[in-house]
Parts: sequence; structure tokens; C-alpha cells
Amino acid sequence: MKMKFEYELTKEDLIDFNLFHIMYAKSTRRSAYIQRYILSLLLIVIPIFLGQWSIVRFEYGLAIFLAFYVYWVVFYPRRLRKIVSKRITKLLNDGEKNIVIGAHSLSISEEGIVDQSKHTKAKTRFKEIEDILENNAHIYIYVSENSAHIIPLRIFLNEAEKHDFLALIQQKIGRKAGTA
Repeated sequence: MKMKFEYELTKEDLIDFNLFHIMYAKSTRRSAYIQRYILSLLLIVIPIFLGQWSIVRFEYGLAIFLAFYVYWVVFYPRRLRKIVSKRITKLLNDGEKNIVIGAHSLSISEEGIVDQSKHTKAKTRFKEIEDILENNAHIYIYVSENSAHIIPLRIFLNEAEKHDFLALIQQKIGRKAGTA
């Protein structure tokens, strides 16, 4: 069974992949967790040390830093998105990743996946697929720890077509896709 899809990969798709990857990959997930929760917990310790030299009462200092901690934990994902977006925009403006965005043709054949764009052609045999993950907007077919085919869900006409696509790949690689 052959399948072919034509679609446009956008800057937003690239940003979404990078954010997804930060939370999916073990090394970056751990780092994001430490930044979001552990390092920000140090903010609660600051009033203890400042209380010895400050004229501000300990309770007020603790309340201020606790509020800042809650703010940081709640708004960290938004801040992370802004940072990733800024980096991707800079890369695109420098011409680094312009080969990734744009028109793509994705074909599934008996041998594997072929992802072709204006600048590149990537062939992936089914045995090279490390993982298949899906979230609310994309399917990511990982071919290495840091590289994946980014497939926007908007390319499918309906849920049945997406299901057929995933079923075909799962059959070829011999395991189910995960969800995130």
C-alpha cells in the first residue's frame, strides 16, 4: 500500500517540534524540569539569607519570593515557547533551517518513508524508525534521538486517514505509536 501527502511545513511546526522534543527527550526533559521547579525553589531560600541583613520582615520577603516562584512555575511554558520561537526565527533568518520549512512531499512505500522538499530528500527505512509519537497537532516519526519527520495532523482529510497512516507505519515497524 502506498500513501502520498503534499503539505507545507511552517515555522510554527518547527517551533512545536522543538518544544515537544524538549519535553520528550530524557536529557532535555530533565533540564527543563530542573529549570522549572528545582532552580526556582531556590527563590524561596533567598528570604532566609536576606532576612539576616534586610530590614524587610522575613514573612514579607517569603511572600514576595513565593509569589515569584508560583509565577515562574505557571508561566515557564510560555517563556520557553518564546525562547524557542526566538531561536528558530534567528536560525531561519540566518538561512540555517530554511531547508526544513516549505513544501513537502511525504511518501510511504514498501521500503520506507521518503520526505522530499525543495532542498532535501530524506529516505528512512522502516527499521531505522526509533519511535512514533503523536500529540494534538503533529505526528513525529523519530529517526534518531534528535531528528524526526514532522507530520502535521492537518494534512489528513479525516481521522480515518490518519488512523490508516499510523496503522500502516505501525505494521511496517512492528509496534504501536505513542501519544504525548
